[in-house]
Amino acid sequence: MTRTSGGGGAMVTAINRRDFVKAGVAASLSAGVVRTAGAASHPDVIVIGAGLSGLNAMLLLEELGVRAICLEGRERPGGRLLSEPNVAGNPEWGGDSILGAYARMQDTANRLDIPLIDHHARRDMSPEAHRDPARVELALGGQVIPRDEWPTHPLNDMPAGARDRFPGRGYFQSVIAQHNPLASFADWMEPESAQYDGSAYEFFKELGWSDAAIELNYNTNVQYGTSAHDVSMLMWYFVQAWFKLQSDVARVAYKVHGGNQRFTDAMANALNGEVHYGKRVIGIRNNESDVEVHCHDGSVYRAARVICSLPIPTMRWVKFDPLLPPAKVKAIQTVQVQKITKVIMVPTSPFWEEDGLNPAMWTDTDAGEIRALREGEDSNSVTCLMAWARGHLADRLDTLGHEGGMAQVLSAYEQLRPAAKGKLELAGAKSWQTDPFAGGDWAIWAPGQVIECLPALIEPAGRIHFCGEHTATANRGMEGAMESGERVAFEVWDLL
Repeated sequence: MTRTSGGGGAMVTAINRRDFVKAGVAASLSAGVVRTAGAASHPDVIVIGAGLSGLNAMLLLEELGVRAICLEGRERPGGRLLSEPNVAGNPEWGGDSILGAYARMQDTANRLDIPLIDHHARRDMSPEAHRDPARVELALGGQVIPRDEWPTHPLNDMPAGARDRFPGRGYFQSVIAQHNPLASFADWMEPESAQYDGSAYEFFKELGWSDAAIELNYNTNVQYGTSAHDVSMLMWYFVQAWFKLQSDVARVAYKVHGGNQRFTDAMANALNGEVHYGKRVIGIRNNESDVEVHCHDGSVYRAARVICSLPIPTMRWVKFDPLLPPAKVKAIQTVQVQKITKVIMVPTSPFWEEDGLNPAMWTDTDAGEIRALREGEDSNSVTCLMAWARGHLADRLDTLGHEGGMAQVLSAYEQLRPAAKGKLELAGAKSWQTDPFAGGDWAIWAPGQVIECLPALIEPAGRIHFCGEHTATANRGMEGAMESGERVAFEVWDLL
């Protein structure tokens, strides 16, 4: 099945996975190549990490006849897929939506009988990319600003000609789309695209934006990075074109029935080889004929090849022997990942009917961006409010501790919405940057890093191969993780 986007020549091809695997095996046999399991004491491949990328790599290798095991530091599979079991609709602490061009995710769901529900129509009370949110309240300077007052409001620092627009990513991503120099999102890795690898701040200033406009639109509820200064514009050109492709293919936002964590549960259950949980990797040694993987509990595993799907921050805590190549070390040490903390609040009564405002809000307070989720059986019923704090705001909440950060978000929301006092219950919080097995969320490319660091992260080091969403070149998020697992599986297969 081939789907083509409405512009830019971008194409996404969804291939039947088993036909693809069979074709690869047939090609190898016709060339006189037969891969068999190694001698007996250890598997052919060790996969480090039971997230989407690691599990996808292992599933593919097993279909190719390779013996593999997986080492996972947590006591569960899933990585940064984590659903909240105690709130209606099982809201997501991690990966949220399976979009239109997520071909690998959708194919895997079909093969493993993972039920998907389209929540796209339920997202109108959450800020969205490419358009102004219709049902989200705007709150700045301690006050909720009615939409009809916004164009002439004294706190309106929107650029000239855009004073009627809602601030934030819906607006600035539409601006990026108008000035995107990439003919296709795939062009972002071409050497000539390096000329676009400046900062988002420089981009907006070249358009004549004031610092106040950048602060309002980008740095308030920042989506990528901590400010417009530390994010690559080349990454943004790719991201904007990639999100457009998702909508061009199909305007959907699938979620797994019962929570996205069930997706990786199903993948892990489909494996033939074992997943060893509670195995935090602390060292990897490249030998002439095999690789040793050392875990914190003293256990040592050996295989002909290792696939490392660890996130960038956690790789910094692993000792590689010998040292990795300098370019890869530089990338691991300098490429950042998104800081993000989420807080869930469950309404005990519909207080928004009392004050006449929508529960979803976009604020400049410690509550950040509040999404009103409708993920239960009744698609019209708000199941919870989820506050998203990214960048420095996530850091601020984390300094207050788990309970203190939650209380701060609730207090900030109640100050804006007095009708909500006593009608919201805190249901939990998740800080990905304080998670010892993550250290943050998705990869963030700083100016100058795309062309230099991304290829270095992909490159194998001896018998060690690397995957994870930070190594994806054609996708972001969950689909990027799946893409990278697919790439590394065939990379390893070719060498066994």
